[in-house]
Amino acid sequence: MVRAAPADFPDGFRAHHTYAELRAELEDLAAAHPSIVSLRSIGRSFEGRKLLAVKISDSVVVDQNEREVYVDGGIHGHEHASTEQALELIHWLVDGYGTDERTTAIVDSTEIWVLPMVNPDGAMYDISGAEFHHWRKNRKPNSDGSVGTDINRNFGYRWGGAGSSATPTDGFYRGAKAWSTPEARRMRDFVRSRRTGSGQQIQLALTIHSQGEFVMFPFGWTSNPEADAMRPGDRALLAELADGVATRNGYRALQAGQLYRSSGTFMDWAYAKQHIYTLTLEMAPPVSVENGWYLPDDQLAIELERNRDALLWFLEQAQALD
Repeated sequence: MVRAAPADFPDGFRAHHTYAELRAELEDLAAAHPSIVSLRSIGRSFEGRKLLAVKISDSVVVDQNEREVYVDGGIHGHEHASTEQALELIHWLVDGYGTDERTTAIVDSTEIWVLPMVNPDGAMYDISGAEFHHWRKNRKPNSDGSVGTDINRNFGYRWGGAGSSATPTDGFYRGAKAWSTPEARRMRDFVRSRRTGSGQQIQLALTIHSQGEFVMFPFGWTSNPEADAMRPGDRALLAELADGVATRNGYRALQAGQLYRSSGTFMDWAYAKQHIYTLTLEMAPPVSVENGWYLPDDQLAIELERNRDALLWFLEQAQALD
């Protein structure tokens, strides 16, 4: 594995997890709760770090005939708060199982998959030297000598469209071709692996980002609410899901493409190609706050708790879908 300089968060941000700290905590959770927690790698990043996925279920070693929910964080290197939100969700479910009626009911009825840090190479580069570098992309070199592709512009559905860049030095660089990043390919392969003869087992997906305080639903590649690729009735359902989350955390719900255009995203691919009802959560603070990707520890704790009811409610909707 190609290793960057030793990584640690700057002062005031030390409650956040480095990749090594995250891996150790997930390993400890799986060891302490083997009946409901399973930890696996879905592949490796460009620099060779394992992309860690947690499965939470009441019979975790069995692939049950239950509806599934997928959650990820950390697809952009500098969005560390999204990794912390995904990890906090894991803790709510695991720590509350058997004592909290709500979380117990979710775990008993649903198989939940959480990938807290999709882009570990970018995340660790972003904090190298114990300072923030505002690094969004992965760390795969480009042909012009620059480094990095925006993983969330590299998915194969509507790749290359508006809201992505063909310039390798740009933060929104989409890659030389669709699926050119190992991280996007591993996400794709994992989601596809959840298909059975009766269809996709994952019913709902949530990809967590920062910043802006938005809950967005497909599509991002177009601002047209009546895009041909949207199945009849699905826009109303997706909007209802987004409204339900936003009502509980105070964010604003809207179609992603009506805020800004973004092509080649996980959300659009998961909905269009896998028919998974997928939302994007953009955490606090609002976009007016400079460098708002970086939430100090005291603000982070408040924000994570702010999303508790919203995220648990979202998981519960897997059982409410027709």
